[in-house]
Amino acid sequence: MSQKSAQEDQTPPGYQLLEIEDQSPPAATKNAHNVSHPSKISMSLLEPSCVVEPEGEYHYEQSYAKGVSIMLINTLIATVLHVSTKYMLTVSPEMSPLDSVSMMGYSCVPCFYLYAKYKNVNVYLFNFKPKVQLVILVRVGVGLCNNFCLWYGFQYISIGKAILIWSISPLFCAITAAIFLKEKITYQSIGLILFSIVGVYFLTLNKSDDPKVASNETFGYCLMVASAFLYALLFVLLRTMSINGVHAFVSPLYFGTGVLIQNFIIIIFFPGALHFSAYIDKVVNISALLIMMVGCVVGQYTWMTAIQYAPASKLSPIGYSENVLTILSDIVIFNYHFIMTDFLGIAIIILCLVIPLMLKSSE
Repeated sequence: MSQKSAQEDQTPPGYQLLEIEDQSPPAATKNAHNVSHPSKISMSLLEPSCVVEPEGEYHYEQSYAKGVSIMLINTLIATVLHVSTKYMLTVSPEMSPLDSVSMMGYSCVPCFYLYAKYKNVNVYLFNFKPKVQLVILVRVGVGLCNNFCLWYGFQYISIGKAILIWSISPLFCAITAAIFLKEKITYQSIGLILFSIVGVYFLTLNKSDDPKVASNETFGYCLMVASAFLYALLFVLLRTMSINGVHAFVSPLYFGTGVLIQNFIIIIFFPGALHFSAYIDKVVNISALLIMMVGCVVGQYTWMTAIQYAPASKLSPIGYSENVLTILSDIVIFNYHFIMTDFLGIAIIILCLVIPLMLKSSE
């Protein structure tokens, strides 16, 4: 059996690897030769094979429109999830971000396990090669660290700023790809990363007069930058998993399992870190709990579904619209007052995100 045939046998149903150019849909074939470029890894994990139609462009455009619609739903779900959690942490300061993160495990594990069984998908860890098992376990560890940084960052800074900083993760893919995939990092990527950090710096200038609160805000900014880097590393790990035939269901399933193991350890050694009893005291806490449980499952599913109908490189920019929604929520819901340095930082980061998309569209 040839190497190409072996890869095809390991590829999850409904997907094909980007390296297989001759079987990709029109948009995937157009950009397939650019896959190894580090700045594009976060937007080009898997391209859909199910949208290929012998009749041509008409059916592809129909599938693309469906993918865009599902991705818009995914973005709205993410926005509601993040804003509701921030609201809960604002009105219930006794709550911990770990309470919210734990809900992801309780919802993801049963839902994705049962759905994987229904689809006859191989999700058992020991059915994979040892190196692939290690990648899956590292993905769980990185995912837990990323969520720790993300949700604790939400606790200390405004939701609009937090999501904006988190959205620079595609820029950090240049670094993670260079470290872990030995890809060449370009001066353009380095420049955009440094320029985006300058934008983050301008965001940090709007501080509280209370030294303790200001210190927590600085810590929150650092957490969000760390989360953006870890999220970029997650893309590299997911790409490695997809190349080795690991189905998309495996990632959320084992991440949820990792969260459950984390909760078990916390309950034994740090029982005061979780506050599940506080959920019954306030309607907002119960609502945030339900949104987290439903949102993380539906959000994961809509993302996986969207990239079956359109190239991930075309859908990823839609996710940036969450920045607009969360900044509006800062103004309308949380009464956050942006100053001139905030707007300057926002403009710099948005420019750093738009430049790669403009360069990609001109190729």
